[in-house]
Amino acid sequence: MNLVFLLFINLFCATTASGPVVETSFGPVLGKWMKSHWGYRIAAYLGIPYAEPPLGILRFETPVPWVNNWTKLRDATEDGPMCPQLNRFGEFVGDEDCLHLNIFVPELYSSEKLPVLVFVHGGAFITGSNNSTLLSPSYLLDRKLILVTVNYRLGILGFLSSGNEASPGNYGIKDVLEALKWIQENIEHFGGDPTSVTLSGQSAGASLAHHLGLSKRTEGLFDKLITHSGVANAPWGIHPSHHAKIRYTFVALAGQVGCGQSDEDIIDCLRQVDPKLLTLQLSFFQVWNGHSYCNFGPTIESDSEDAIVIRHPLSTIERGEFRDIPWISGVVSDEGLLKSMKGLLANPQFLDEFESKFEDVVSLYLETEEIVMNETVFSEELMNFYSLFDGNISEEASNINLTAMTSDGLMNYWIYEALNAQAMKMNSSVFFYEFAYEGTFTSTYSYQYPQRYGIGHADDLNYLFPISNVKYLDLQLHNTASDETMINIMTEMWANFVRTGIPQARLTPDWEPYQEDFRFMKLGMGRSPVISMEEDFLPIRMEFWRNLMSNVSAPMELIFPTREEDQDEDLDEILEEEIDQTDQSNINLLNPFLMLLPISICSLYFVHC
Repeated sequence: MNLVFLLFINLFCATTASGPVVETSFGPVLGKWMKSHWGYRIAAYLGIPYAEPPLGILRFETPVPWVNNWTKLRDATEDGPMCPQLNRFGEFVGDEDCLHLNIFVPELYSSEKLPVLVFVHGGAFITGSNNSTLLSPSYLLDRKLILVTVNYRLGILGFLSSGNEASPGNYGIKDVLEALKWIQENIEHFGGDPTSVTLSGQSAGASLAHHLGLSKRTEGLFDKLITHSGVANAPWGIHPSHHAKIRYTFVALAGQVGCGQSDEDIIDCLRQVDPKLLTLQLSFFQVWNGHSYCNFGPTIESDSEDAIVIRHPLSTIERGEFRDIPWISGVVSDEGLLKSMKGLLANPQFLDEFESKFEDVVSLYLETEEIVMNETVFSEELMNFYSLFDGNISEEASNINLTAMTSDGLMNYWIYEALNAQAMKMNSSVFFYEFAYEGTFTSTYSYQYPQRYGIGHADDLNYLFPISNVKYLDLQLHNTASDETMINIMTEMWANFVRTGIPQARLTPDWEPYQEDFRFMKLGMGRSPVISMEEDFLPIRMEFWRNLMSNVSAPMELIFPTREEDQDEDLDEILEEEIDQTDQSNINLLNPFLMLLPISICSLYFVHC
């Protein structure tokens, strides 16, 4: 009787009257039974710790691996607490003891070790969790894989950076890294194959996953990558550590809670502040009419044993120092509804203010304020290209144009930029998709606006997890036959990618790699779940953004100076070139060191001015 078969017997024959039991290296774990979409049984093990609670001196530190054994049966039948955050009413929820995994295993009748899909939730780096009701395994586990969902530290507790070694930041990324290490060491107890692990994420979670996928320090932890609506190089997904915004945020937070003196003293003081008080400070950093932006997120840090993000992602890609693994990346057709509908179209007062102060707020709105150096040209070009606030077109057309601008400036261009930079340097295949199916359930229901205007941010996830079905249960809607078709197509494609690195499904076209003539898969067309291969994603709009950003932003190497050895190689040459090409009156805009000088808070946080 071989070891794998013994593991199979241990996992699936060990049950109690109340649920399945797994014997792990830490002790026995009691799970619960759930049902898949097709009615199969799923063993769910919830709230399993992968790291020590980041309390006290462990706050603002790299996570410490979980090593404690439990001597009696551990109850893993309920979700662990979410990490500290503010709910939609601005109230504090969660607990710092939140570094837990949920593991879902299909009931099997063979000894085959299963591939593993690890999912990292989104939420602007400040909200979200691995809640087993929203991130339910019911769709995906009909496809015979193991699903692991991860909690990680959020907001101030997860991403506070001082811009130096006092608090380098990126604790949330390091949490996910520690979870991946735990999975490597323990997933075989659950019947999983540690040599076949796919890391996936959505929105902010996709950015974290991409950062980890670029880092050579994750070798051996996963071998495939999926990013839904997010990449590491998006302006909201990476911050330069030297930027005035980072220092302002750090010092302002210290002042808000009464911590002062040196950076090290501030961190020591912040470790003693109640997590509720710290988390409530998030509202202080919301900009422009209380809208939440990614002030706390991934930041470039000095190279060290624990560091993951040591350069701008595009610099890492340009140097060829990233992991060459199969990758699926994608967007939904109307990503911008996340902000255009929720923040503007549903509130005429905000929309009027947005129009009247467009030059002042558009970079805050698109979260490009750290890289755009010429706000006047930036705003004028956007208004002209997208025909914004044009009285000669209908209100509906104007709203669609506003959403298109938001889609491109928040998501589309940065994903396009990453694909074109990275795919052509890879031997592994890169697969790109646009989700264009307008199904019964949509995230836009939450915006309380009478019209949908398209396919919203995270709508693609609803065909892998029944998120909106759960959120909008009171609407008494049900999946249609077309919805079921899309669920079947996406879960089969994703499961085959997790298993083989090739996303394919029966009765659909072969998904050709992006490297072949910039090909991408279009998933759906309006109300129809039709699948088609397309070529060139939004070519006119993407070319506009390529030209726009080259005209209004300083070179990346100046905005994101990193390690001294990199600067020694590159910076002198770039500075000399830029001085030759730039009018002397604008030279301060290109000097990263002058960005540390005192600046108007108005230029960073419109809401406070």
